Amino acid sequence: METQIVWFWFAFFLLSFALTFVLYFYFKSKGKKVKPYKKYAKYFFWPNLTITLIGILLTFSRYEKLTMLSWRFWVYVDLLFLIVFNAWYFMVRRNQLEDEIIRFHDTKRKEKWLRK
Repeated sequence: METQIVWFWFAFFLLSFALTFVLYFYFKSKGKKVKPYKKYAKYFFWPNLTITLIGILLTFSRYEKLTMLSWRFWVYVDLLFLIVFNAWYFMVRRNQLEDEIIRFHDTKRKEKWLRK
């Protein structure tokens, strides 16, 4: 039973690791036309990548039964960090992104008409 839970968490963190890369490249590709998406992608990628790598490390140490890192507590704390960070990022930063996109389009529109 214990190894099934460890494999579940290991698969979960690997999936979130892959999803981090997919979302990063998605936002970065949108950033070719609208510049604020590049910054949005960068600020999403690095913290999320770190949290998922720590989760993979903690589940691996649980599998290997290392002394302090194998506590179940750490995996759940890391999962909580992952959920809180992504919830904050996609709720709060999304509103800021929309404001930045509006400002970006306004400046592009002004540059278009004020060019000589």
